Amino acid sequence: MPRQKYKLNTESLDFEVIKIPLRRKTQRFFVMFLLSLILFFVYASIYSHFFDSPKIILLKSENTNIKLKYDLLLKDIENADKAITEINHRDQNVYRTLFGLDKISYTAESRNMNFQKGDFLHNVSKTFAALDDFRHKIYIQSKSFDIISKYAANMEKMALCMPSIPPIDLKKVRNVGNFGNRLHPVYHRWHHHDGLDFTAPTGTDVYATGDGVVASVRYSSSYGNVIDIDHGFGYLTRYAHLSKILVTEGLQVKRGDKIGLSGNTGVSTGPHLHYEVRYYGRAMFPKKYYIDESAEINYYNIIKQDKTR
Repeated sequence: MPRQKYKLNTESLDFEVIKIPLRRKTQRFFVMFLLSLILFFVYASIYSHFFDSPKIILLKSENTNIKLKYDLLLKDIENADKAITEINHRDQNVYRTLFGLDKISYTAESRNMNFQKGDFLHNVSKTFAALDDFRHKIYIQSKSFDIISKYAANMEKMALCMPSIPPIDLKKVRNVGNFGNRLHPVYHRWHHHDGLDFTAPTGTDVYATGDGVVASVRYSSSYGNVIDIDHGFGYLTRYAHLSKILVTEGLQVKRGDKIGLSGNTGVSTGPHLHYEVRYYGRAMFPKKYYIDESAEINYYNIIKQDKTR
């Protein structure tokens, strides 16, 4: 029962109940309600400023764990990128050099892995971009290893097919022309010379520089009598200006087999052998496949073995 207030009636000397109008009661109620509401918000504001709610505490804990895992992910990406870079370095400078293959390119530029401190969303975006580049590197590297695996499986066969000896007896050669840009001795204009010219007397023996198949035997207005040998693995050798051809198309030849005689046919200023090495159609510097002095003993052993076949 609500407490009642009384007042003294001086005339009757009795205590009378004080009646509060409904309107005033209503005003009091709303005033108290508003004061309570204001106090609640002030209290909640002060509390939230100094203390975290259980939900905020849980979210902060989860956020800390996510950032920790994210930092570990960045470290893993950095280590993996270093590993794939090291693998690529060995691939470029060891495996591909060993098999005479061209170097590969990732084409896509590596992302800058310096992330901005505090900018989480920006760093996440950069991470996904870095992962895309990393996947691209892995794809290119896996394709490279597929090619190398095929070459490794045929390494012994490839070693026999490589054009690794001079095509002519160097003791009978008076001069070796240059490879690359030069002034044409007949047309007197600059052009790219795709092979080496071995100046030697007409009739000097010419040998296959690696195992292969005679792909073409023909006469050309520029090359004169010319032989092309397909060695497989992308390699083709060309022997031009011959005075005589001793093989036919489709014939299997081995390194050291005599295939023709040097001459002066086609566009030529004197007796010599024009020799080319092509790798997937591109002219290569022939001398990088043989060494004059160190290969000489092996070269004559090969010729000697050829005569006993």
